[in-house]
Amino acid sequence: MSGGSDSLGLLIGLAAVMRPEKLVALTVDHGLRAGSAEEARRVKARCRRLGIRHETLRWQSGQPVTGLQAAARAARYGLLAEACERLGLSAMVTAHTRDDQNETLVMRQARSTSEKAPGLAGIPPATLFDGRMWVLRPLLDCHREQVRQFLREAGAADWIEDPSNQDPRFERVRVRARLADHPALRQGSDGADIAARRSRLARQAAGLIDERCHVDAAGLLRMRCEAHDPSDPAMAALEALIDWLGGAARPLDRRGKATLASFIASGAKGGEGAATNLGRVLIRRLNGHLVLRRENRDIGKLVLEPGETGIWDRRFEIRNLSRSTALKVAGGGEHGIMPCFGRDNGASQRILTIEEGVVGGYICQALAGRASRILPVYQLPVAQAVARLAGLRPFPACPWPAAMKQAVGETTKAE
Repeated sequence: MSGGSDSLGLLIGLAAVMRPEKLVALTVDHGLRAGSAEEARRVKARCRRLGIRHETLRWQSGQPVTGLQAAARAARYGLLAEACERLGLSAMVTAHTRDDQNETLVMRQARSTSEKAPGLAGIPPATLFDGRMWVLRPLLDCHREQVRQFLREAGAADWIEDPSNQDPRFERVRVRARLADHPALRQGSDGADIAARRSRLARQAAGLIDERCHVDAAGLLRMRCEAHDPSDPAMAALEALIDWLGGAARPLDRRGKATLASFIASGAKGGEGAATNLGRVLIRRLNGHLVLRRENRDIGKLVLEPGETGIWDRRFEIRNLSRSTALKVAGGGEHGIMPCFGRDNGASQRILTIEEGVVGGYICQALAGRASRILPVYQLPVAQAVARLAGLRPFPACPWPAAMKQAVGETTKAE
């Protein structure tokens, strides 16, 4: 809740349809401008008049040298997620509008080499963060001027203008100016078709994972291949599996996707014994199956002090329950790719596995790839399939059914 027209319109709109005690307004003060603290106080006063609880969250890390807006956005969502968990909130609601969507699409189109690139789906109507907090965006079909007209009619036209929205150092500000001068730029793809395609592929990929895949305790995954498998769903399924098994920080790039597509196509010609490496995952074709596992290289070590929690190999979240000794985590098992645990306790060491966490004093939870960190609503079906395959708890359902309908293209596009 910044006090700008978009967030103020969202606040007043929600207050009109929900009981005030069901709402909490959160303002993040990044401390990047001299007037930010006063603006947060103005927002607090507005919330008090509406009978809505308000908290100001402060970014303490300081201003980065480069990538200011990206760093501020990451910090903002981190602070908001922590506050939502602490306050027991069921979801976070943000005030992104159709104007924000248009700006995002123009920026992504400038960087994209394909008209069907996943990023051109735009800002999703709902996103799950850290596997636990849904962020909902109910104003994506509303233009900013519509929100401002609503505020004028409600007698609440005293919104705060953020001076950074006029700072041409930022790409979004420059794009906003271009859209104002050249309205025809808004007539390109609105992302709805690409989002619907991604949702459809996610459902088809989920079916393939549920029907064809098995993973063993050593971390080997086998996916049954059948003649004339449709390539797009197979690509979507394999990309999700590679993301999970490899724990890569980013999705496959254009070259990686081309390599994967070529490998899938080679199956129609036999290709028995063929192998490739993608996203830190080794893929082999064997006895009518694709066999996938994490590559046995670049597998690091992790030391957790008493009570600490950390991420190992970007594939497992581990918590050291001991109050006195550090926990060491390294690769082990049959292929050297599963986490093994030990402690320096002055005695002969015993190497423990995931299943022995109760004995060893730790909790080890597998992650479902990048979906465990950030999951657009249209990718939820395939993420749920990966969670089932990995034996993980299911991701929480989106609490806003309209978001899923919008993601699959069941609502009317914005004019």
